[in-house]
Amino acid sequence: MLQSAPETLDLPANAAPASYWDMARTLSLVGDTLVKLDAQGRPQPALAVAWQSDSTARHWQLTLRRGVKFHDGSVASPTAVAQILGALHPGWNVRASTDAVSINLDSEAPMASLLAELALPRNLLLKRNANGAPIGTGPFLAADWQPGKLLKLAAYEDSWAGRPFVDAVEIEFGKSLRDQAIALELDKVDLIEAAPQAAGGSQRYGASSSSSLSMSLPVELLALVFSANSKAQDARLREALALAIDRKPIQSVLLKGAGEPAASILPNWMTGYSAVFSTRANPQRARTVLADSRQPTLNLSYDPRDPQSQLIAERIALNAREVGITVQVSLSGAEDIRLMRVVLPSPDPATSLGEAARQLGMQPPLIATSRGDSSDLDLDDLYRAERSLLVGYEVIPLFHLPVATTTSARARDWEPGRLGAWSEGGSSLADLWLPDQRLAGQGSAGQGLADPRPTDSGFYGPRPEAGSR
Repeated sequence: MLQSAPETLDLPANAAPASYWDMARTLSLVGDTLVKLDAQGRPQPALAVAWQSDSTARHWQLTLRRGVKFHDGSVASPTAVAQILGALHPGWNVRASTDAVSINLDSEAPMASLLAELALPRNLLLKRNANGAPIGTGPFLAADWQPGKLLKLAAYEDSWAGRPFVDAVEIEFGKSLRDQAIALELDKVDLIEAAPQAAGGSQRYGASSSSSLSMSLPVELLALVFSANSKAQDARLREALALAIDRKPIQSVLLKGAGEPAASILPNWMTGYSAVFSTRANPQRARTVLADSRQPTLNLSYDPRDPQSQLIAERIALNAREVGITVQVSLSGAEDIRLMRVVLPSPDPATSLGEAARQLGMQPPLIATSRGDSSDLDLDDLYRAERSLLVGYEVIPLFHLPVATTTSARARDWEPGRLGAWSEGGSSLADLWLPDQRLAGQGSAGQGLADPRPTDSGFYGPRPEAGSR
C-alpha cells in the first residue's frame, strides 16, 4: 500500500517527497535505467554495460546489454533506447551508433555528471501502451491499471535479469499511513510505508511486534525556506532564526530520535563534512544579531499531509519567540517561510545538491567532474557549492531524514536497499518470498519453513548462513 493516488503512472517534475518515492519505487519494478549507482555513488551496469566519453564530457558512448526486450516483445535496440532518452532530454542529441550495439549522446554543454543523471528514476526507459500504462524491461509488467486506485504487476518471464521469483505484486494507492498500518495488523498487506520515527519507540503508523521496519540512509532534507516576497528581507533576521532553533528536542521528542540534526543540505554519509555546519542553537547570539533590526511578524506554513510538520513548525515558532522573533504558524495568508521536505534522489552528492537546489527554487551550482560520477569529485568544490546556497540564510536546513518501509512477518529474505530502493541488485522485491499459507501451521508465522527457491547447488531448503559453505 502507498500514500499517493496518481492518475498517471509517471514521475511528476515537482512531486512531493511521498509521491516521488511512491512512483520511483513503483516504476523501478517495471523499467530499467541505463546505469545504477551504489550507495557510494559509483556507477554500476544496468541496461548499459560499458561507457566512455571524450575529455570535454560533451560526447558519450554507452554500450547496451544484448538480448533485452520490452514487455511488448519489441527489442530494446539502440534505436529504441535513443528514441526514449531523446524524448526525455530534448537538449541532448541521442542517436544509435553505427556498431548497432551502443548509443551516442552529444551536448553543447559538458555532461560531467551524466552517469549519475542517467541513474535517476526520471530516466527509466519506458514506453506507453494505449491506456497510458508503462511498458519497460524490468522484472514486472503492468497487467491492470486503475488510475488512483490499483496497479497489478505480473512477473515478466523474459526479464534479462531472470524471471522474478514473485509471481505478482498488487499495489493499492491512496492509503494513509494509518490505513496502511491497520491493514498490516490485519494481515491484508505485506509491504507498507512507515514514518521514520516509528523506529524510535512509537508504534503509531509504523511497525508492530510481528513486522519488520527498515530505514534507508537519510535521503530527505527537512528545511525552512523563505519565499521570494517574504517579509524577512533582512538577512540578520533570517540568521537569528537559524541560531534560535533547538533541533535536539525536536529530534528526540517529535521525531522519536529518527534522522539527524542538519545545518547542511547534504547528509554526512554523502560528503563526510556536514559537521562543519553547526547545528547548535545559540539564542544569545541570535539576540545580538537581531539588535537594531526590523522584526515583522512572519507567517510559517507547512504541509498538512505530513503528520509531524505542524508540531515541528509550532516548536520552531516557540524557539523564535524566545529570542524576540514573532512567527505565526498558519496555512492561510501569504507565507513568509515554508517548512518543507526535499528529496535527495541520488547517492552522487553533486547530483543531489543540484536536485535539492531546484526543489528549493534556487539556481543549481556548477560542480565539475570528468568521469560522469562523484569518483573524482573535489570535496572543496562541493563544499563551496553547497555553502553558496546557504549564504544569506534563505534556506535553513533542520534534519536529514530516512524513508522507512515495514514488511509483514510473512515477507522473507528481503529488505529495501540502503537508499530505500525496492529493486537494487541483490535486494530486489522480485526476490522476496512468502511462506505457503497451507504450511503456516508448521511454525509461528511460517517460522522454520524451507526457502522455496533453489540454492546455488540446485537443491531446495534452508539457505546457508552468510559466510558458510
